[in-house]
Amino acid sequence: MRPRILVPALALGGVCALGTALLVSAPDSDAATTSAFGATGTPKERKNVKPVLQGSAVERSAQQSQKSLAKAGLSVPSGWQPVQAREERHEDRPVTVVRYERGTRPTPGGEHITTVVDGEGTLLGYTRMTLDAATSSAPSDAAAEKAAFAWMKRFVPEHAAGLSLQWVDRHDEEVRDRSGAKRTVSGAKVKSRHDNGLYTWVIVDGKGAVITYERDIRWDGSQGRRATQMWLHDKWIAAREGNGPQPASPYARA
Repeated sequence: MRPRILVPALALGGVCALGTALLVSAPDSDAATTSAFGATGTPKERKNVKPVLQGSAVERSAQQSQKSLAKAGLSVPSGWQPVQAREERHEDRPVTVVRYERGTRPTPGGEHITTVVDGEGTLLGYTRMTLDAATSSAPSDAAAEKAAFAWMKRFVPEHAAGLSLQWVDRHDEEVRDRSGAKRTVSGAKVKSRHDNGLYTWVIVDGKGAVITYERDIRWDGSQGRRATQMWLHDKWIAAREGNGPQPASPYARA
């Protein structure tokens, strides 16, 4: 059985309002209808869509994304809106994964801002895969380290106090524009290890702005790859849903 997916309906004045339809669990044989895109790039029709009551637990969890971003000093640009919210797990923690786009429907591989938030409002993941981000260059290692740790000390000081730097290196991701052309989002990845044995990293651009943030990530040394789920990454989600190949390490097993 697949997790439930909440599909939003509107945005007001640039402030996202979570919406009105829930894609309930369906048999695995129907997996391609959840997020698969056909050869023409047109989303396939979704099934089993039913109303979601306003104020429901699912809706409240999705709205928490906005509060968590504000606490981190991050935001969703005006004109963007939530196109999908899904109930998943980050290790053994229930989380809500909210995806924002410029349009009204998910476009895997395209521009998106995605958050992963647990039931207590903890921001476990954030990424800004946008064409605007693709215009920035990567900073120096020293500048990236300074920016990443300064941001975490403001946002999550108790968590940051338990972190020790592992390494800093350039990190590139790809995002497709509306024509399907690939664009590169470049930054410097600042990877750190927490006293609890889990990993945290921040990817910052040339201006020191956060592109990606993930925390409480477990590494599978025997497999040479990440063990924790990868809800910020479209390639991994596609593999998990049967719509793409398993990405090579260090991607987690889908």
